[in-house]
Amino acid sequence: MDNQNAKKSTKKLLTLTLVMLLVLVTIISMTACSIFTDAVKSVFNGEKAETKTDKDGNSSSASLVVESPSEEGEDEDPGIISTDPVVDVGESEVVTIAAESLVYDKASEEDMQISATHEGKDYYGVIGMGLISDGSNRRVVVTARTRGSSTIVIDGEYLCTLPADNYYIYYCVSDTSGRIYYEPFRLEVVNSVAEPTDLKISYDIDCPNTYVCFRCDCGGAHRVSFDGVNFDAVKGATRTRINTAVDKALSHTAVVTCLSSSRSAEVTKTAPTAEAIDGKYLLEEKSYSYKGHKADAYIEDDAEAADLLEYLAYQGAVTSMKAYVSETIHQAINENASGYLSSIQSAISVPWSLQFGCSYSNVSRVVTFKIEGTNAGATISSGYTDTRSYEKLSVTSHYTPAETVDRSRELAINGKTGVGVRNVKELLAVVEAGYRPIAEDETLALYNKAKDFCYTYLSAEMSDVEKLHVIYDYLAGEIDYDYSALNLFNLIATISQTELVDGEYVYVLSLDEAKDAIVNALAAAELETDPSKKFSSAMVDAINAAMDSVNAPQTTDDLVAALKVDYLQRLSAFSVEGVFDDGAAVCEGISYAFMLLARIEGIECYQITGVASQGNSRVAHAWNKVHLDGKWYCIDATWGNTFFNDTKYVTHRYFMVDDGTFSVDHIETINDSEAAVANLAIGNVEYYKSVDTSAGHTLYVRNNADVEAAVAYFHAAGSHYVEVMVDPSYKPTSGTFGNAYMKAAGTTKYSITSSTTGNVFIAYIE
Repeated sequence: MDNQNAKKSTKKLLTLTLVMLLVLVTIISMTACSIFTDAVKSVFNGEKAETKTDKDGNSSSASLVVESPSEEGEDEDPGIISTDPVVDVGESEVVTIAAESLVYDKASEEDMQISATHEGKDYYGVIGMGLISDGSNRRVVVTARTRGSSTIVIDGEYLCTLPADNYYIYYCVSDTSGRIYYEPFRLEVVNSVAEPTDLKISYDIDCPNTYVCFRCDCGGAHRVSFDGVNFDAVKGATRTRINTAVDKALSHTAVVTCLSSSRSAEVTKTAPTAEAIDGKYLLEEKSYSYKGHKADAYIEDDAEAADLLEYLAYQGAVTSMKAYVSETIHQAINENASGYLSSIQSAISVPWSLQFGCSYSNVSRVVTFKIEGTNAGATISSGYTDTRSYEKLSVTSHYTPAETVDRSRELAINGKTGVGVRNVKELLAVVEAGYRPIAEDETLALYNKAKDFCYTYLSAEMSDVEKLHVIYDYLAGEIDYDYSALNLFNLIATISQTELVDGEYVYVLSLDEAKDAIVNALAAAELETDPSKKFSSAMVDAINAAMDSVNAPQTTDDLVAALKVDYLQRLSAFSVEGVFDDGAAVCEGISYAFMLLARIEGIECYQITGVASQGNSRVAHAWNKVHLDGKWYCIDATWGNTFFNDTKYVTHRYFMVDDGTFSVDHIETINDSEAAVANLAIGNVEYYKSVDTSAGHTLYVRNNADVEAAVAYFHAAGSHYVEVMVDPSYKPTSGTFGNAYMKAAGTTKYSITSSTTGNVFIAYIE
């Protein structure tokens, strides 16, 4: 009995501890991904120091406020005093690569040695394309390290996994003050023994046409022979269209020859059965169109099965389609239908939960694939509103509504290939792939809202950088960060904690304990005066309904599913509806909106996912990369603002900068491996250097005169907000800016609240 009482006491203590932890996490996290409204409550890994000083620079009082925002487990705002070194942005030209050749031939399979000199500086590390990361899995090893020079060895086995291409890598060094310098260099990976692989004769790229598809690591041109007739595949192409009549009832053979290595490979497509031909499963009349391609209803392999099921899943409703399958797939379904469907489901990307099914015969290879359950219905608004103000400064904001909205302007996306879409998530996938969405009903209405933004705020006379600047400033300034979504995310994370018991992971909290934790969290949030730390009334109703519905949850798992699957995953905050319908979203919705608007204007842009770091903690986050003039740039509109005195201001610390700068607090994720970079960003528009504050001065400050000009520039516009980038060789203090303010305002005292991330300094002075 004492044992049982002890266990109960332990559980109660654990519940109380978790509740307190939730409250603490919620308080700390509230300033997270600071997307539109609260976007980046403390966008700078720095301190907020408030000091009152007289004209002689003597401090009369001081207080230090450290803000530590974190996202909905989704993103995290830097906000704590940073221990990261200052970053010198751009090509510093402090590193000289001494390797005889920066070309690696995969045929050698040997490690690659690179030597470098960097006068007065120490080797720090390398980051780059693919999965290169200093010391990770021994991919990069330092064999010699002295001040002024170093030698690194890149693992040959790793290099052989990279496709033949040109790769940029940052070679990083640091000086005695801890500043990091990112010097990009190009590494060319070639393969002199490349051989065509993954050959396939495909009827599914543009039914009823026929293509020969292949992969080859040479990056060059190929010759394709189809039933003895030759066709050319130009350099870099991975497929070629057979522009002669193809009888799909017959067998066909294709041979692909690499013109660089003279190596060849062959594939034969056997004739389909009479059942497939008679049922017309290879013909256009039974095909389906999805994301820019038209596929037939003859499913020959797992990749085609996954494509069909993903197509069905994006309909967002219970639906089905009859198809003819290969003998291998038919056998797998006969042996274990649910197991086969599960394996296919794991290979597709659908941002909601669903359930697959199928009906089939032991004899016929005709299978009806079904979507039997889905939570892809209409999105739900969290009902979040933020009462805090946003101050749009004429000296920093770059968007203004056009006096006359001209909807006759030809948008770049109108020239893209049209693809039918059935919901917003499919629209986003199609647009990001470079197509023009053809939508109806609610999806069309949402798309039109995005286009209306472009008509209203953008023009044909703007450069691409100017258009991106407008989009960034609007999203960072006008859109609120949906903290209700963040609050619920944190709450679910708290009650979802598991522990390993007898080899199985079980929930730490029982159903009753999880409900108690929710009730206590709601009560604690209700006492908050800061709106960002509250749950919206609509969300409170939804949470209570999940706990007390007619179909009341029987287990903690049921409760988590009711909150997460049936509610959280449907919130508009995680998609563009949050931006265009509610005016509030989290990082996922903001980065999707940025991608959509950029793509409408013809700018290549992708949503990037990874983690954001704050000290030793990391949380999931999303941002963007754009491709302009042959260079990639990083953008994070969610972290594009900061708060002073409950008023939001847009900052440009995360606008069009390089991966060297972003790597301080953004870690891109590829294939579930951290420190990966899909397209290494080496471009930097250097916003601060582009803003002239007065003759000979910009927002990039190198001396006291630059600071005085910058402070006077903001003061003349009626603003107490100041945003500058500080040259690494210049060491101003808060007092430097305070003295500049006293001079500009003609006063003898000032109060300053400031924040620093890297070499970007922002402050509120009055």
